[in-house]
Amino acid sequence: MYKYLIGFLFFTIPIFSQPNLNTAQVDSVTYNFYLIGNWNELINLGKNAMKEGIDFKYLQQRMGYAYFVKGNYFAAIRHYQNALFFDADDPVSHTYLYYSAVNINDEAMARYHFSRLDAENKAFLKVKKTRLVDAVDLEYNYKINKDYAPNEALTSDLRSNPYYKRIGLNSQLGYRFNLYQSYSTYSQLTDYFNQTIQNEYYVAGVYSLFNRTSLMGAYHYVGTTFNTETDSLKTPGNLWFGKLTHSFNRFDISLSQSQFTNEYIDSKQTGLELGFLLPTKSKIYLKSSLYNITESDTSRLVFNQTIGALIARRFWLQGSVTLGNLNNFVDNNALYLYNSMDHTTFRTGASLFYYLGKHLTLFTNYSFDKKLIIDSQYIYKQHSITGGIIWKI
Repeated sequence: MYKYLIGFLFFTIPIFSQPNLNTAQVDSVTYNFYLIGNWNELINLGKNAMKEGIDFKYLQQRMGYAYFVKGNYFAAIRHYQNALFFDADDPVSHTYLYYSAVNINDEAMARYHFSRLDAENKAFLKVKKTRLVDAVDLEYNYKINKDYAPNEALTSDLRSNPYYKRIGLNSQLGYRFNLYQSYSTYSQLTDYFNQTIQNEYYVAGVYSLFNRTSLMGAYHYVGTTFNTETDSLKTPGNLWFGKLTHSFNRFDISLSQSQFTNEYIDSKQTGLELGFLLPTKSKIYLKSSLYNITESDTSRLVFNQTIGALIARRFWLQGSVTLGNLNNFVDNNALYLYNSMDHTTFRTGASLFYYLGKHLTLFTNYSFDKKLIIDSQYIYKQHSITGGIIWKI
């Protein structure tokens, strides 16, 4: 055994001492590093070789595997993607891109690379192409309205505490296409026991165009009914939404466009989102979002900053702050539309997700809003509490 190790050392030392490497040397030595599991030296030699302009499929795959074994899945993804430039259909590259995507919880990317595998590899990994009932989620939200000034009482005659209920269904309609549907209802008593009821239907489809690029389209029907003692006014609305997202390494960037219309409103929104996952053990994620809302001849900006972190093995904590007038603001891929009678002028809150097991996630949220009654220009505060579950079938 020692004579092979000594021989290997004598073979590799001259390579590192030479100012210029060649492809044959790099191929031979990185393969030996791969066989003996010397991942650090493999990565270092690979970097030096690439600086010398030496690059080939097996070098990228070996470096990708070295990073994969070390748990650096983003670097593994980068090198296996580079390997695809030499062979776009290579099953090894697609397989480890699949596993890397699973490890960073990017299901869309994982299913995309699974779709590129041959029948034999697909049968081994056992991922279903179609799942009509992939996941079900339930959400309940209750809001509590409070006065800012004790001498200016906001009585229940003006605003009751509203509630919001929602149920959603996710379906996998192919390896690269995901369909999500949701039904929700909102209710509140306003203006001396008049009642606002809003029933909504939402459907969104996401298609993986490329390796880490996806296109999303959504439609959101908003059925608003305003009931008084003598009359009932129905105002149906339609919300259309489109979004293009691309991820590279630890960054993701999205561009979105939406339009909400009813008999009285024509609101357009353009959004830019930039997210970054820090290379830390707690998986800290930062996302900054800027939106421009245009209505009639006026426009305004809305800014959101979000930070999330894995605070324990099964707990994900996320906080956010939103600045700007949120009237008719479209959020969370058009799942939520903030079109209440009173405008939100400031919002902050936090969400906690608990991964109970492989198939069940529990979540809760608290948010604080500053609300503006347009007619009186009176500002009050609103506390919001949400609870829900996500069941992965």
